Formats: sequence, C-alpha cells, structure tokens
Amino acid sequence: MKKVHKIIVSCAIGLTMLLSPIISYADSETANVATLTLSDATKMALAHDESIKKAAAEIDRTKSIRDNAQDAVQFTPAPGNVYGPQIEVTWNSLLQADLAYRSSLKNYDAKIDTVELDVCEKYWAVQDAQEKLDVQDKLKQQALVNLQNARAGVASGTVASSTLTLAEAQYNQAVNNYNQAQHALDDAYTAFNQVVGLDPSARPQLTDEVSFEPLQVASLDTAVSQVLEEAPNVWQAQQAIDLKQWAFNMMYSSGTYTPYDAREKELEEAKIDYETVKEVMAQATRDIYYKIKQLEEGYNAALEAQKMAEEKLRVANANYSAGTGVKADVVAAEVTLAQAKEALDELVRQHAYLKLAFEKPWAVSSTSSSSSSSSSSTSSSSN
Repeated sequence: MKKVHKIIVSCAIGLTMLLSPIISYADSETANVATLTLSDATKMALAHDESIKKAAAEIDRTKSIRDNAQDAVQFTPAPGNVYGPQIEVTWNSLLQADLAYRSSLKNYDAKIDTVELDVCEKYWAVQDAQEKLDVQDKLKQQALVNLQNARAGVASGTVASSTLTLAEAQYNQAVNNYNQAQHALDDAYTAFNQVVGLDPSARPQLTDEVSFEPLQVASLDTAVSQVLEEAPNVWQAQQAIDLKQWAFNMMYSSGTYTPYDAREKELEEAKIDYETVKEVMAQATRDIYYKIKQLEEGYNAALEAQKMAEEKLRVANANYSAGTGVKADVVAAEVTLAQAKEALDELVRQHAYLKLAFEKPWAVSSTSSSSSSSSSSTSSSSN
C-alpha cells in the first residue's frame, strides 16, 4: 500500500483549507444591503451559488470512491508486465477514481474563479447601466429645454411650427430612450441580484469604483505558459494522457483484451486532445491580452475627451452666470460631459474585468464576451 501512495499524486490543499474561502453568509439575504461593496457581493455569491455547493459535495463523493478503490489494490503493478484482467482492472479503477477525485478539487476551484469573475462583471454592469441611464436623463432634459424654447418661439412668432413639431418628436424619443435605459438598469440589477442571492426588486447602491492601472506583462509568452500550467482543463487533459499511458501498458485494463493498435490510438488521441486544449487556452489568453491593450490605447483619448467636456461645461456655466450664455448651452455641455464620463468609466471597468480574465481565462463564462460586445454596441448607439 505504501507503493500505491507513491504512485497516487496527493492533494496539495486539504479539503478544509479548500472550503475556507466560502464563509458563512446565511443572513446575507436579510442583511442591510442599502450599499454593497464588491467584496461583500462576492462573498454573498460564493455562499449562494448552487454549483459550488454541488462541487463541494462532489469532492466528498469522489474521495469516498477513490478510497474504496485504493483499499482494493494489493500492490503496485509495474508498467510493461502482464497481470491479468482482475489485477489490471483493479489498478485502472484506482487510477480513474483518483483522477476523478483530483479533478473534483480542480473543478471546485475553477467554479469559485468563475463565480468571482461573474460577480465582477455583473457588479460593473449595473454601474454601467446606471451611468447610461444618467446620460439618457441628461438627454431628456436637453430635449425638454429645446422643446420649451421651441414653444416660446412659436408663441412669439420667431420660430416656425415645423421646428416645434421636430422638437416634440425629439423629446418623445428622448423619453423612450430614457425608459429603455431604465429597463436595461432593471435587467442588470436582476442579473446581479440573482448571482448574489438578493430579491429581484432589491436596488443596493454598488459603491466600489475601479481605478485604471495598465496591465504589466514582461513577456506574453511567459504569461501564457503560466496560464497553461494553472488551467484546470489543460491539467485534466495532461492527466488523461497519464491514464491512457497506463492503459497502453496493460492489455486487460478495460476488463477484456484490448489490441495493441487500439491502445496505441487511444494514447495518441489523448495527446492530440491535450495539444488542442492547450492551443485553445493559449489563444484565448492572447486574445484577452490584445483586447486589454486596445482599451489601454484608447484610455488617454477617452480621458482627454472628459477633460474637454469638463472645460466646456465650465465655460458654459460662466457665460450663463455672466448673462452672455443661455440655459440650453449649459444643458448641452452637461450632456457632453455625462457621455464622456460614461464612456471613460465603461472603458475602465471593461479593462479591469479583462485583467482578471487574463489571469484566469478558464473562468470566463460563455456569455461574457457576447455581453461585452452588446454593451459596447449599446454605448455607441446611445452616444
């Protein structure tokens, strides 16, 4: 049995330590959530997520099966020798059970990574939606001022009725856009509340802001290699090769005789799968890196646009106070500033999300890239 323990790779992290990141948050749903930090939201999500609870149960299940399979092994077979179906099947069952157990540990960690990244995405999505609503509110105010001016102009005979008709249509459109932005905010809150376990109607103020810090990577190749070393799916593909290598050396590991050519092809397929998984993960990591760099290239321009908008609003307010400007100019400048601020803040949040995704690309959910794309297109259309 001591030899068996030498063959089986022991877990570096015990189950107790593994479960420690999830603290008890049983009262989170009834707690005061008038304001919510990203850290608290993450804790609530980890405690609420059913897939994590299931993954924790899977660790116990696979460990029990692994321990039972280990008890059935009397000695450690040597690769290349023929032992017969009973011994080879027993040993192969232990290898499979041990891999299932160690995979359950990896899957548990991966699910935590996914939930944590998902919380960040949805937390920031609410903030983005709130700023978009603020922009539409400013646009509605601008349309109302223009409508009021048009009505006054028609009443005094200085503006054509067609101008009033256009102003009314623009105001109605602004109201519709505002209502759509409100619905978008409600949808963002619903998605966020579902993740953290709050009632759909809850509207906590999400207080944590993000600062812009460029990604520091000395070598992209080195960063990709590190991701490949830590990626759970790459690890599992590598372990599958080891399992197939044992099966290749044992003709009766499946319970019946398996021809040499068949065992050889199974091992070859496992190696191909491993290279494919590595290639996909490496490409995903590089894609995220290039997206981050694109955002960093646009940051200075977005920051300068906000500064220019702030100056424009300052001048408009000064002119209005001095009596040389009109209210419409102030409102227009407020709209420009709100749009510039929203664009910059969204860029910063996307950048922060991608930096996290760059470290653990396996944690990116299947809907994240599509939601980011739709968010960008929505922002472009609103501006």
